[in-house]
Amino acid sequence: MIASHVQRHYPGAITEIDFVERLRTEVKKHGVDLTKLLLATSICADDIIPMRESETPLAKAKSRLKKDFLGPFAMGGLAGLPYSGLTGIQALAHHVPDGGSVLFVYGPHIGISAEGTLGKLQRPGQHKETGACGALHVAVEHLRSSADYRPPHDDDDTEQMTLERRLLPFRERILAAESPLKEATEVAYAVIHELIQRYVRSKRTEFHCEYVATAGGIIINTGPDSEDYVDLRHLDVRRLSEL
Repeated sequence: MIASHVQRHYPGAITEIDFVERLRTEVKKHGVDLTKLLLATSICADDIIPMRESETPLAKAKSRLKKDFLGPFAMGGLAGLPYSGLTGIQALAHHVPDGGSVLFVYGPHIGISAEGTLGKLQRPGQHKETGACGALHVAVEHLRSSADYRPPHDDDDTEQMTLERRLLPFRERILAAESPLKEATEVAYAVIHELIQRYVRSKRTEFHCEYVATAGGIIINTGPDSEDYVDLRHLDVRRLSEL
């Protein structure tokens, strides 16, 4: 059963549906007006991540993250890094509704197949398993290729090269792990979390809203016929004045 495979690798993971409920409950505790809550995401560009529109009960439930909040303002790209940077945060700050608030949801993702293989899953319409996160797979292989490997400057592949530059200081830690892909995912989460927190603080004066909520974790994709999960690592709601 897929749930047991997920719990083996991520004991604290909750279903995506429960994750959305946690978000709703936490922001409502602070009296946040959900009709004026703008969602900002820094998650992977992978098509397996966005909640798909479908008539099945599971897919309808999974689509709630987009339906329950305004937006999303998409900050992320490959592996979920916030490539929109400081300019993106500043633009977002000017998009929050009058008297509203903002919710950041961020983190990398990893697949777990029906057989429990970490980093693999079956995608909709396909019969064979493919990798997730593909960008992190590529990054690990590049880091493994040579002790002297340095990501080149390439205007035609800027996101991948930026991702690899962010991971490079952790090369030994990643490659020494039992699962380098899982460790690269852990590193990616830490990098994304630090960037989001720093970007928000640095552009704090650009926001004119009441609350800023941040929710970070690792998204666990399982395939088209089963629930996805989130290993929630951070959930915080603060008044703008408290940042």
